[in-house]
Amino acid sequence: MTYAKKINVKESSVDLSKTKLKDVLELCNPSEQFVLVEKYGLVTWKAMPMQQIWKKFDMSRERIRQITNKSLWKVRRLISHNKDLNSIIEKSQKILKENGYIMEEKELINKLLVDKDISINYNEALLILSSDYELYYIHRNKYFQKFFFLEPVFEDLINDIHNTTIKTLKDNKSAIDEDMLIAKLSGLFAKKFPRNETLKDILLDTFNYNELFKISKDIYSFNGKVWLYWDEKAHPRTMKLKIQYVLDKMWKSAHFTEIGEKVKKTFNLKSVKIPSVHNELVKWEEFVNVWMWLYWLKKWWYKWANTLELLQNILKKSWRAMKVSELTKEVLKERNIREITVLMVLQKNSNIFERAGKWSYQLKK
Repeated sequence: MTYAKKINVKESSVDLSKTKLKDVLELCNPSEQFVLVEKYGLVTWKAMPMQQIWKKFDMSRERIRQITNKSLWKVRRLISHNKDLNSIIEKSQKILKENGYIMEEKELINKLLVDKDISINYNEALLILSSDYELYYIHRNKYFQKFFFLEPVFEDLINDIHNTTIKTLKDNKSAIDEDMLIAKLSGLFAKKFPRNETLKDILLDTFNYNELFKISKDIYSFNGKVWLYWDEKAHPRTMKLKIQYVLDKMWKSAHFTEIGEKVKKTFNLKSVKIPSVHNELVKWEEFVNVWMWLYWLKKWWYKWANTLELLQNILKKSWRAMKVSELTKEVLKERNIREITVLMVLQKNSNIFERAGKWSYQLKK
């Protein structure tokens, strides 16, 4: 057994001069210093996985966990006597309360570091917040991304809300409007704590259900709706499904380059290969090439209209006179055509269109 084994002091010596938490860490023993510095990446800015730490020294995972917990407890006591570091904890608690008592790790720390009075880096902030008694840090959970929460909210409550949300979505068999789902959850869980007025009020008014949806690995919140993450309608995984989603939202034909840009923007992709988008549009029968690289969905039952009908429809919808250049721009959404052709159609059909000014036309009254 290696539970009582100690870390080799010589092998575990670390340079504390590179971290702003030097004054605190110097009061920890060498083993504690090493575990904290490596686990939180205070010197290299890259955290070392716990597995590497206990394998490096041939120690049990439990022993490393014991050292970590003991050192965090010691760090919190030391921080409480440091005015500047203690204010960081107070500010983080305030941010959590203002944002619904639950926040993703990155969101909380990034919001904290915006404060110009705080000079520490991300890794140092994570160590400070992890050591606090009142802040709860969930970093190893198969259902959630890393997140913090604050009392009176508690872990079992968060899990209960999460499981209820998943069951509700499964029972509904489709996405649910975000506001409607939150209203249902807040009413349901507030009733569970009739004697705890503080928690009841939080669940009714300030608990951030949206944040819970965001940190969940099983729930996907998008465009005002909440879905189960594995529902392809909610979270399109393939380029084909992404294109279908975008065209459904646009509700008009579009050039394949425009579709590619919309896919990139909608799904926050770093890059989209336009030729790949075009290949998908050509490959699948769900997409129809209505005119000169303009595509839309086959399910819309495209109604072919000539230029005359298109101009009539455009002017009917606008209820105003339009310049030839404006009309051409609208027609180009449906077919590739030159401005002179649009002008000729307008002039030729004087029984339908009339001039309303220089280069402007309207429907004949």
